[in-house]
Amino acid sequence: MLPVAIAGCQVQPGPFSFTREAPLFRSSLLSVHGPERIGIPGPDCLPCPPMARENTVDSRQEILRTAARLFQQRGYDATSMNDVAAALKLSKGGLYHHFQGKDEILFEIMNHAMEITQERVLAPVRGIARPEDRLRALIRLHIEVVLSPRDREITVMLHENHPLPPALRKRINVRKKEYVHFVEQLIAEVQKDAHKGMPKDVTAHAARPPKPRVSPRAAAFALLGMINWIYQWYKPEGELQAQNLIPQFTDLLFGGILS
Repeated sequence: MLPVAIAGCQVQPGPFSFTREAPLFRSSLLSVHGPERIGIPGPDCLPCPPMARENTVDSRQEILRTAARLFQQRGYDATSMNDVAAALKLSKGGLYHHFQGKDEILFEIMNHAMEITQERVLAPVRGIARPEDRLRALIRLHIEVVLSPRDREITVMLHENHPLPPALRKRINVRKKEYVHFVEQLIAEVQKDAHKGMPKDVTAHAARPPKPRVSPRAAAFALLGMINWIYQWYKPEGELQAQNLIPQFTDLLFGGILS
C-alpha cells in the first residue's frame, strides 16, 4: 500500500512570561507587590537565555516526519539514527528518549501510513451506496494519496517493508491484508451487480451464473500493484498526471473485471 510539512516547534513560555490582565488589575498588583513579585523582570534582571533546541522539538511527530523524509530520500539502510538526530538538531540521546531504535521509527511511520489510508480512502468510500461508485472512488482516492507530496509515510511503507523485524512486519502486514480483502470484496460486489444487469435472455438458459474471467482476488492485487508502483516512475512534470491516471486506471480495471 496506503498515506501525511513538519510540525512546527512549540516554544514553551519563559519564566518571566505572564498573561495579559485588565489594566486596573495589573496596576494594583504592581503597587502592592512590585514588578519582580508578579513575574515581570525588574530593570536589573538579566534576559532569559533562549531555550535549547532539544527542549523545543515537537516530540515524536516531528521526529517521524523528519525520518520519513530521510528514508524516502536516502533509503532506510543508508539513514542512521545520527542522520535523523542531526536533521532535527537533536542529540542522539534525545532521539533515543523518544524511540528505542530505527526499527521502531520505521514501524511507527508505516503504522501512520495505514492510518492515512483508513482516514482518506476507506472511511469516505464506505459511505458510498453503489458498489461501482464505491470502487471508482477508491481508485481515485488511493491514487491521490500515493501521489500526495506531503504524505512521505506512504512511499516509505511501499518501499521499505523488508527491514522490519518479523514481529513488527507481521503487524503491518495484517493491516495490509485487511485492505486487500476489502478491495477484493468490493470488486466481487461490482461483478455481481453487473451480472444482475445482464439481459434476461442471456442468463435464463445458463445453468449457473457465468463466472467472471478475472477473479476478484487477482483483480485486487493487480489494481493495488498498479497504484502502489506509481511512486517509482511518476514525475510531476510528466505527461501522466493524476487527472489522466485516474480515468485510465479505472478503465483498465473495469475493462478487466467486467469482461
